[in-house]
Amino acid sequence: MKNFIQKASGAAVMAMALAGKAMASSSSASFFDNPQGGSSTPKAAATGTLGANIAAILNYGLGLLGLVAVGFLIYSGVLMVTAGGNEEQTTKAKKIIMYAVGGIIIILLSYTIVTFVTSAL
Repeated sequence: MKNFIQKASGAAVMAMALAGKAMASSSSASFFDNPQGGSSTPKAAATGTLGANIAAILNYGLGLLGLVAVGFLIYSGVLMVTAGGNEEQTTKAKKIIMYAVGGIIIILLSYTIVTFVTSAL
């Protein structure tokens, strides 16, 4: 049973890493493109305003935190399903679910605040 949990958590981590890689490759290509042509190194003035860059960095970080919170939800679900009547393991899984959902709520509120503040910049 422990071997199954290790394999399942390893597969979940690998899936999250691949999803993060896909998100990073799709968003970073447009961020590092040089709109003025010529050399491939981006110029600081060509990447956008300071507010837009800060918003992009904060949104990327919040997305990464959301991915981690979803990973904890998956882990706690596997933990609860494999508890097999073990009360200690079930309460541990419930606590992880509670904190992960609270984290997702905080991340969504942070995203709302960042979007509101950066729209004024």
